[in-house]
Amino acid sequence: MKPLSRKKIILAAIGVLILALIVYRFFSYRTPMAVIVVKPSEIRGMVYGPGTVQSKVPVTVSANITGILEAVHADQGDHVKKGQLLAQLDMRELTARAAAARAARNRAQRDLGRAKADLVKAEASLALARSNYERDLEVFKPGYISQAAFDATQAALKVAESEVGSSRAAEEALEAQVLQAESESHAAEAVFDYAKIKAPMDGLITVRKAEAGDTISPGTPIFEMVDYQIWAASWIDETRLGQLREGQKASIRLRSGSTFPGQVARLNREADTVTRELEVDVKFDEMPSPLVIGEETRVEIETGRQTALAVPLSAILEQNGQTGVLVLADGKIRFRAVTLGLQDTRRVAVLSGLEEGEMVVVNPGIVGSGQRVRPEIGSDAGQRTNV
Repeated sequence: MKPLSRKKIILAAIGVLILALIVYRFFSYRTPMAVIVVKPSEIRGMVYGPGTVQSKVPVTVSANITGILEAVHADQGDHVKKGQLLAQLDMRELTARAAAARAARNRAQRDLGRAKADLVKAEASLALARSNYERDLEVFKPGYISQAAFDATQAALKVAESEVGSSRAAEEALEAQVLQAESESHAAEAVFDYAKIKAPMDGLITVRKAEAGDTISPGTPIFEMVDYQIWAASWIDETRLGQLREGQKASIRLRSGSTFPGQVARLNREADTVTRELEVDVKFDEMPSPLVIGEETRVEIETGRQTALAVPLSAILEQNGQTGVLVLADGKIRFRAVTLGLQDTRRVAVLSGLEEGEMVVVNPGIVGSGQRVRPEIGSDAGQRTNV
């Protein structure tokens, strides 16, 4: 055989092989695809989300007056009772003010006592002047006393009336002065009490922000404290709100590693406009120890149990505004709209749209509708067997 003929035979063989591969690839080859056979399962509904440890009633403890912090009697981490003395301002200036106010009140009260005595004396003199006037008037008419004598009696009456009016006015002025002095004394005593910084409630001091010797103004934080109603303020996707209600059991895992039981205490009804999440407060059944306000948490809220056909969460996709899965039938992939129920951390219940025994693609993102595939069936996405 000629060399040229041998070369043509080899090229022809290679062409036939390539053509056979092309035919196999387009007409016989099936892409291997992980699928599961749908069957009923019990789904333990679980809603989860991140959050932080918070208190229902956080309080900033501050002073109502300006002063120098003389002593601090509590520190962060202390458990305190309502009314307990936490800190105290320098009281020397306040003590002097209170003493001065009391002295002014006492002086005003003494002056008022003298004014009352003067009024009594003036009223007695007025009574005598009136009696003299009435007596002289009776003897003046028939002419037994002179005009001059009667005029003197009449003048004495007017003087006595004037003295009573002056004494009464002085008494009223001093009564007002006493009231003002008493008010100033009470105010001084109240300010004196403001120097004692007391706990507004039973709770835990989380932060101490001032030291002895600091100058404190009204509103300047001295302590931060919380009450004993502690919860995990968690952010949950707004689509899961319909599954939540107050009182549901939950598990709260702290970033430090500890896990505590809890229950849903409050549902916020306003979602974040960006993340589309809303706050759900999950109360601790027992006080976490150590308690760190602001520590990161992850909550899992049990929403119930449901027995239904189940598929992996990874199998769910959105197509043309519909929620569904990709179903394998007759070697081809088809989209199927479904209605979903409860879900846990791996699976979700399918309430309608699927039949028991159908095969569902585990990872639909890598395959298109209508594509021919070779199923690799397993009970889970991570456990497959070839068929």
